[in-house]
Amino acid sequence: MKDDEGLKNIGEMDFHDIKVKIYYDKHAGYSCNAIWRMRNPSSCYTGIVYHNPLTNKITYPEGAVIPVQTDRDKEMLPMAVLVNTEQLDDEMMKTIMFYLDTSYMKRNGCKI
Repeated sequence: MKDDEGLKNIGEMDFHDIKVKIYYDKHAGYSCNAIWRMRNPSSCYTGIVYHNPLTNKITYPEGAVIPVQTDRDKEMLPMAVLVNTEQLDDEMMKTIMFYLDTSYMKRNGCKI
């Protein structure tokens, strides 16, 4: 991410078993937002999917190879956090960690 896009790398933090970069976003409206993705996006099916809106059923073309995904592959993790301040004091780090923890539980189907 480039500084000319209004983003500035101001740090990183540990979250579960990964490092999450923290960026200052001069256009951020909330104290923090995150960019999320699957742990292993290469394990996703990428091809044609047929959806029947009447039955809400999904089917695949004949011969489609559907990859096997583990729960770890499907785990949603933050790639980066966008914050509206350049100062990463203890209070802001607590806010970011609370946001990541609660968002992680929601995205991964955990009970809060």
